[in-house]
Amino acid sequence: MAAHEPVKSGEDAVAQVGERQAVVVRTFESPSWPFDHLAFAAIVLILAIAGATFADYGVSWDEGEHQAYGETVFQYYATWFEERAAVEWKPLYQYGAAFDLTAVLLQFVLPFEPYHTRHLLNVLIGVVGLFGCWRLARLVGGPRAGLIAVLLLAATPNFYGHMFNNPKDIPFAVGTVWSLYFMVQLLRVLPRPPGSLVVKLGVVIGLTLGVRIGGLLLLGYLGLALGGWLLFLSPRRHPTDLIRHGALVAVRVVVPVVVIAYGIMLAYWPWAQQEPFTNPLRALTEFSHHAFPYKVLFFGDYIAADQLPWSYLPLHFVLKLPELSVLALLLGGPWAVLYYWRRQRWGSLAQVLPIGLILFAALFPLLYAMAIKAIVFNGMRHFLFVVPPLCMIAALTIDGALDRLKQVRWRGAIGTAVAAYVAWHVQTMVALHPYQYVYYNEFVGGLDGAVGELETDYWANTYAEAVEELVGYLSAAYGENFEKRKFRIAVCGPPTSATANFPNNFEWVKDVGEADYFIAFTKDNCNELIEGRDVVRVERLDVVLAVVKDCKVARHALIPQ
Repeated sequence: MAAHEPVKSGEDAVAQVGERQAVVVRTFESPSWPFDHLAFAAIVLILAIAGATFADYGVSWDEGEHQAYGETVFQYYATWFEERAAVEWKPLYQYGAAFDLTAVLLQFVLPFEPYHTRHLLNVLIGVVGLFGCWRLARLVGGPRAGLIAVLLLAATPNFYGHMFNNPKDIPFAVGTVWSLYFMVQLLRVLPRPPGSLVVKLGVVIGLTLGVRIGGLLLLGYLGLALGGWLLFLSPRRHPTDLIRHGALVAVRVVVPVVVIAYGIMLAYWPWAQQEPFTNPLRALTEFSHHAFPYKVLFFGDYIAADQLPWSYLPLHFVLKLPELSVLALLLGGPWAVLYYWRRQRWGSLAQVLPIGLILFAALFPLLYAMAIKAIVFNGMRHFLFVVPPLCMIAALTIDGALDRLKQVRWRGAIGTAVAAYVAWHVQTMVALHPYQYVYYNEFVGGLDGAVGELETDYWANTYAEAVEELVGYLSAAYGENFEKRKFRIAVCGPPTSATANFPNNFEWVKDVGEADYFIAFTKDNCNELIEGRDVVRVERLDVVLAVVKDCKVARHALIPQ
């Protein structure tokens, strides 16, 4: 059917759109060696690496609270709603417990200690997100674009590092990816999608809402996609037909998705169950302007979180994403969108709406947060859910550029340069292990250039290694007497990040004046709070991230100097 052929009235119009969609879908979803095989192999390799290294990652600042919250929610259900601590458990009662409750349940069946179980679950969800990124980019841009997208996402240190111990932002990002994927699939089969697809979309959005109420944004994405579908049909249809199809889509898609998603959200969220309609909206309002009582380091100055300049968030994306992704987005993003609109019948519904939906998901949250002056801190952590869509846009840029390079010699030269960059970048990620999330790119001089200017280990992930090194230091000093002695340890910031790794003869004390040793990260110059000799330094790329100080050298005069 020619692109200029007039569309008939009635059901023939939708059928004709479906035929046009099918042409593009067959083009993009046909098996393609070697891209699909390489993408799948990359995901399997990352899964293997994650399975071998998940125990290396420390307990993040928030994880102690999340573990306790999951346990209170478990008790809420185990006592048939009589134990109601979860309903008012600060500070997390305004979050759903989809991840935290699941982690607690897994702790009954897996042989690992609780935090290792949490990290295993976290990284498995992250790998599912990589798989979803590949499927969505492949569906929109083809097999090669899918491969590039999953490699870009896996090579984003801030995303990869958070995959292991971020119980909110990574599950939320993964839910966003799969929601977008099912929405794109849905656009291909409207106005009568199969019930299984509607259920999948409702379940994924529900689980995302069960992690953070911001998942309501996904329902907005769905409304935008369905509105675009109707808009695409409007020039060809009678108004009464549009109303009828709109009502049909509302009944077959919107209502069941909302009901399923809301039901799953409530199942994981005790506080929301108390007032199912008002409490979620209260949480949404609260998080839009969430109070943060501390100052934030931004280019050497400590600034109140509600006074940060609008540039704080976009600059962190520019400085935290790999250089290749940044260049692809800034130099080629707009060109890639136009290029893909013109390729493979991009005048059709099957391609215009998906690329528009991904672009909207990548940019709208950032622009909206800047417009309302939302409270932000910890760099781009709360916006990790836009990283997969950004990687997809970057992948489309690179894929489109490869299409335009007609001469093989140019492709070879560029391919060689990219391969060299990737090898250097992966080497950097390996050198940072297991603190990939502290990465900064060379636009700010790397990690060394960011020290003292921007936040590095804001989650105290380095405390696990600091404790391990301190144990080794004291074991060497005291030999067989080490386990017979008691050591009092003070911690700057979140004690759980350190105490979760304490041996039996370590005791946490709140007052540093009573401590034998003081564990501190370099965030906010915490390591300079007291004087003392550094007996342990946790370093990466020649940058000190955390130290252990001997608070009272006289008490341990026998320790070798």
